[in-house]
Parts: sequence; C-alpha cells; structure tokens
Amino acid sequence: MSNDAPFHPLLNAGNPIKDKLAAGRTCFGLFLVSASALIAECCATRGPDWLLVDMEASPADRRDLIQMLQALNGSHTAGMVRVARNERHLIEAALDSGAQGLMVPKVDSAADARAVANCAYYPPRGRRGVNPIRCSAYFSRLPDYFAEANQSLLTIVQIESAQAVAEADDIAAVDGIDVLFIGCGDLACDLGQAGQVTGALMDAAIEQVLEACHRHGKIAGIFAYSLELAQRYARQGFRFIAFGNDMKLLAQSLEQQMRSLEEFASP
Repeated sequence: MSNDAPFHPLLNAGNPIKDKLAAGRTCFGLFLVSASALIAECCATRGPDWLLVDMEASPADRRDLIQMLQALNGSHTAGMVRVARNERHLIEAALDSGAQGLMVPKVDSAADARAVANCAYYPPRGRRGVNPIRCSAYFSRLPDYFAEANQSLLTIVQIESAQAVAEADDIAAVDGIDVLFIGCGDLACDLGQAGQVTGALMDAAIEQVLEACHRHGKIAGIFAYSLELAQRYARQGFRFIAFGNDMKLLAQSLEQQMRSLEEFASP
C-alpha cells in the first residue's frame, strides 16, 4: 500500500467554479436533463466550467444525481444540482449527495431567498441538517468539513417571475446567496410573452436584475436560448451562463447531421 496521501475529488475542500467567479471569470455550463451519467461524463470531457443536474425538469432521482456527480470525478467541471422546489428535504439531500453548487427555482422574494440559505448552510450560518456521508468523503474530512462546506458552496436562486424581478434588489441583499439566475422561459411566460425570451419587456427585466446584482456584489446568471444570446449576456455583464442542455444539443446535432444527408436519401 502506498504511503502517499490519498487523492480523490471528494477530499478537495475547494470549489473550482466559486474560485473562477471570484477571480472575475465568466463561466459557461449546461443543464443535464437526460438523467444519464454517461452523457454527464461525455459532457465533462469537453471542458464546460459547470454541469448542473436538473431535478426539476428531468426524471433524475437521487441515485441518478449521485451517479452523475460521480461521472464528473477527475474532471475540471464543477458538479451542481437544481432541486425541484424550495424545500428543506430536497435541498439537504442534494447537498449531501456532494453537489458543489445548488440552484433553487422560483425564488420570488427575500423571504424565499433566506429560506434557501437557511437550508443550505450549516450552523451558525444556517440550519442545514447533519447527514454528511458522501459530501464529507465518507467522513474523511470531519470535523473541518462543516466550515469548509459553508465556505465552498455556490448558492444560486432563480428569478423567474415579474414579482422576483421587482424584488430583485431585496433578494440580492440576502446573505448566503451568491448568484441571481434568470430563468428566461418562465419569466417570459409570466410577462405575458410565452416563448419570446427577447424584446423590450425582457430587456428591462434583465437589466433590473443585473443592476441589483451589481449593487450588492452578487453574480448575475442567466439561461441563454442561443449562442448569440449567450455572447450578448456575457457582454452585458452576466458571468454564470447556461448555453443549453444536453438533450437540446443532441437534438440540434442530430438534426444538422440528418439535413446534411438528405440529398443522399433514396427517393
């Protein structure tokens, strides 16, 4: 047996995505809606800054989440999770599974944001329950784990309604929230323009959230529905940007490949 200290990603107390953001980097990533560890691993080999297991819009369960996070081991890609709703049990279970970042949907007020922080951080910062099996490298990092977990977690709340936009300044002021992330699809629906993620109403809402983040020293994030929009948002000052999801990229690639073969199809 080697006398060298063991190396495993779970033994690393840091969080590469949080370090990149602190250094002023703009970070790009994908939502994973396939519930597939194989696809998660494939995506990580291409070097996105982060991959987020979507437990709101996919069939993924907690076993899938753990296996998808395991698939990122050894990569430079941060493994994150979006829970289905702002609920203590879901938040704690996701973090106990070893996610480096947490996204909570439909946060409409400062009270909602405080509830997220309360569930996401251990005392004295919050009231997260103590079940640190995988997340503490199977107890290898105790007792330092609790303080390290509070320090390294990236906590993201989604702005997805007109109410959330109106209260963005108060949400951004909440301690423990790192990123305000605009969910453009739901926000467009709430603004009365379903499926239209651009235009004057969206531009005004996006600018209001961006300004709130700047005032309170928080990171502005957003879901981009095209590469052109991702580039535009980066120029505007958004620094945590999703440029799609795994199934959409697969569908787009397949469509492009099939189009290129159409002329060779039999009549």
